Amino acid sequence: MQITKNTSREEALKLGKECSRCGNCCSHDSGYMLEEDIKRIAEHLQIPEKELKEKYLKKLKLFNTTIHKPITKTQPFGECVFYKEKACTIQDVKPLHCRIGSCSEHGEELTVWFKLNFLVNQNDPDSIRQWNVYLESGGKNIPGGELEELVPDKETLKKVMDYRIIR
Repeated sequence: MQITKNTSREEALKLGKECSRCGNCCSHDSGYMLEEDIKRIAEHLQIPEKELKEKYLKKLKLFNTTIHKPITKTQPFGECVFYKEKACTIQDVKPLHCRIGSCSEHGEELTVWFKLNFLVNQNDPDSIRQWNVYLESGGKNIPGGELEELVPDKETLKKVMDYRIIR
């Protein structure tokens, strides 16, 4: 199975189910949370979304996109705040990124799929430039993630990369 930017969410979830629940991911970092994840997790924990964000999440910017991530017990890396006694305490409602990004056969490609579909904004020049830096630094890519595929108009892409298009 080849994972591409256009792989459906359903297929990504199906491939992500291969997780063995070894705890490796959760022991060393935490996954990214979409707004839909935050809502679902807050309901599960029976706390307001604002409280979840203030007590358990940190806000970051990746590829010029704001995203939340559970804090870790030791910063910047360490056990996810929701990982206790070798188990995920929010397993039934864990974030999409955690559901697909695992140490399974497709885990790395699915993490790139997540970045391309939820973090890289094809209409944001800064996001495209930051994706380019990621790629140039040896970051993993999948089909559909090349700059020319994200910004198919060659002239527009050239202007973006030359900083002639700022926003």
